[in-house]
Amino acid sequence: PAVSLSYVLSEENFLKNTSWLDLLKFRFSYGLVGNDAIGSEDDRFFYLSNVNMNNSYLGSSFGTLGNRGGRGLSGISISRYPNEDITWEIARKANYGIELGLFDKIEIQADYFTEKRWNILMDRAAIPETMGLQSSLRANVGEAKSHGIDMSLDYNHSINKDLWITGRANFTYATSEFLVYEEPDYSSTPWKSRIGHSLAQEYGYVAERLFIDEEDIRNSPVQFGNYMAGDIKYKDLNGDGKITELDQAAIGYPTSPEIVYGFGFSMGYKDFDLSCFFQGLARESFWIDVEKTSPFIGNQSALLQAYADSHWSEADRNTQALWPRLSTSVVENNNKKSTWFMQNGGFLRLKSLEFGYRIPKHIIDKAHISDLRFYLSGTNLLTFSKFKLWDPEMGGNGLGYPIQRVFNAGVQLSF
Repeated sequence: PAVSLSYVLSEENFLKNTSWLDLLKFRFSYGLVGNDAIGSEDDRFFYLSNVNMNNSYLGSSFGTLGNRGGRGLSGISISRYPNEDITWEIARKANYGIELGLFDKIEIQADYFTEKRWNILMDRAAIPETMGLQSSLRANVGEAKSHGIDMSLDYNHSINKDLWITGRANFTYATSEFLVYEEPDYSSTPWKSRIGHSLAQEYGYVAERLFIDEEDIRNSPVQFGNYMAGDIKYKDLNGDGKITELDQAAIGYPTSPEIVYGFGFSMGYKDFDLSCFFQGLARESFWIDVEKTSPFIGNQSALLQAYADSHWSEADRNTQALWPRLSTSVVENNNKKSTWFMQNGGFLRLKSLEFGYRIPKHIIDKAHISDLRFYLSGTNLLTFSKFKLWDPEMGGNGLGYPIQRVFNAGVQLSF
């Protein structure tokens, strides 16, 4: 079920004849929405079990091995246990909106929206391994909520017969959090819990600095694999003297931006025109891809200038260097998701800019031309970001193909 209502207050008699108010409208909608796309495309029909009666990897061999008549029997594996109670997700959505028109020049739209979802399909985390189950059990146990605002502003004004200007801006903020999440009891390690955090929140280790020397390693909690001086030192959050998954915490902003915005304008004076548009986002984090940007690893024989300028070495034991010690293989300890390679993905970009000139009509009429305009334009001209190594929209791999800066010069001709 769903319902929506609207009320145009500006049509009331006490506001209808005002010179400054063009529109004042309130909107409200409320309803329940079902979502049956709760699993992956290759995992459906949750009410049925999925059993493989001929799994050779779980089989057994009897008799003499090799070519002497040995006999093997396939094993049985279960990739899904049946659950006849699984159903679709349900979302309760509400939207509160306002539309406002002023002075025959300004139009404003603003919406506040909320959503609560339940019956979210999740793996059951409270099932002990001692039960001997081959795959996880799934059930509709999760709950989450989200809310945000969506706004837009339009401005349109002709100052006189020679000068006009239009503008538009939009702003969206949306955030979410888990209310119920199937997870172990994290009362002793509350930083591990996903409850209260965004659905797009990442978890990882808190990096303190790089190890100074072997003595520093000996006096620090045990970490991962074969690590050495110059590798990343992580914080022991639970104080048990070793770095494990229990030391992972919510780090950074969500991987989906919580703020998306844009603004731009177009203006003209006589036969000249100018337009531009900016776009941006904020409250988003991404992580540098260690394997894809590591120097001297695989087919990557180059060394990024940023890594060359700031890396740990015996000659320069900089514990806050951008890159840990150089290695000819990926270091397991440094390849963990952590705050060390976490970056702020927010940016503001001058997406487009165009300047044009239209030949006056009394000149082109002699050549039987109806319209002739020359223009210069560009896209992706400027980017403002705290992240300086490469374009932030490329994410964690700066060795991929970047977004191009494009310049154009053109003519628009009509007969």
